[in-house]
Amino acid sequence: MNTWVRYAAYADRIEPLSRSYAAWARSLDDELVAILDEVPEQQRQPELLFAVARRLGADPSDPGALRAIGREARPALVAALASATVQANDPRRLGPVVPLFAALAARASRPLGLVDAGAAAGLCSIPDRVTLDHRTSETRVPAERAPVLSSRPDSSGRDDHGGVRTELVRMHTAVDEPAVRLVADVSGVLPAPASRPIRIGARIALDPNPIDLAAPGAFDRLVEAVPPEATDRIALMRDAARATLAVPPVRIRGTLPGDLDRALNALPDGVEPVVLTTGTLVYVPGADRQRFVDRVRDRGVHWIALERTGILRGVAATLPDDVDAADPDAFATASLDGVAMAVSDPFGVRVRWLRDTNL
Repeated sequence: MNTWVRYAAYADRIEPLSRSYAAWARSLDDELVAILDEVPEQQRQPELLFAVARRLGADPSDPGALRAIGREARPALVAALASATVQANDPRRLGPVVPLFAALAARASRPLGLVDAGAAAGLCSIPDRVTLDHRTSETRVPAERAPVLSSRPDSSGRDDHGGVRTELVRMHTAVDEPAVRLVADVSGVLPAPASRPIRIGARIALDPNPIDLAAPGAFDRLVEAVPPEATDRIALMRDAARATLAVPPVRIRGTLPGDLDRALNALPDGVEPVVLTTGTLVYVPGADRQRFVDRVRDRGVHWIALERTGILRGVAATLPDDVDAADPDAFATASLDGVAMAVSDPFGVRVRWLRDTNL
């Protein structure tokens, strides 16, 4: 995708959530584009550029700060971008993922052995520590009146405000505290609630630069890619960090696809291996991306993914014809063993389920 187009689309998408990041995306000039052209395509993601710029001292509240860093610290910016692997590790991405783990856990005779590929700090390595509710709705007034969903359900989990009844359905209860509470607005072929808790017998965090949350300043580094206005998101990440510290993964420094075997081989006997990727493969060049997919298949292990719609050809081939990758609510595809199971917005909070997860 053209850099100008990518950043313009990002600005439109992020503006309702972050005016500062939208302004930075729209501040792109020829000099910044030239800098981005010096690094591999997968390193040109807006969140990556913004995180590196903040690390170098740019203030997101100043719309001109990004251009200033480009002018005043170009060598440092290029060097940092070339090697950066910043991922915000947004735990909301677990919303479309937890039902897939629950479906695997229900079929498995042994605990799952999780390899979180591109784990960063491991905030998505805790599907068992998530209490997930699905919020469904039923319109009870004529469609032309465009009802608005209320966020105030009654004690039963139902909400009759605005002409729409919403109902919260408990999909999975965290196995222990500390935990994360997530709510996803859902439609389509709704999964059944988990029949039993997700059991994780081992966790491996594979990342080029894995973050040890116990290290001083680690959490601050983690939120560098998060828009400063996203205070609720940062609070949720803090909850996820506490949960992760309670069950810390074994950290392995490595990249995909070359170090996947090493991570899988580090799992102990007696677990059912499953590889997880959440927003990871966009940073892996196309040829290596396919080699990763092929290696997962060759190893015969399970694979759960939440990746940008369309970047995985095999997964995209299993999508229904009415899924439009340009639709913000189909930005990402959740898949199980290479088969598309759901599409969602970039943050995993609005989910359209496509298939029965228990098949």
